[in-house]
Amino acid sequence: MSEGGESGFKEGDKVWVEDTDGNRHPGVFVGMNEAAGWFGGGPSAYVAHPEAHQAEVVSIFRITPREE
Repeated sequence: MSEGGESGFKEGDKVWVEDTDGNRHPGVFVGMNEAAGWFGGGPSAYVAHPEAHQAEVVSIFRITPREE
């Protein structure tokens, strides 16, 4: 199981991902993007969006815990 390190999330955690308009979308934390620092970006993570059948790399600052 992949750990989220400084993010506090672990693989499989249900999360909210905030888009550029401030809307939140449900997702599942997959893991940290270990290569983010190589390209000068801030910390980021992989998040899957099961309902949309897609995944994306997002800034860790756009991810919050989702309770159901």
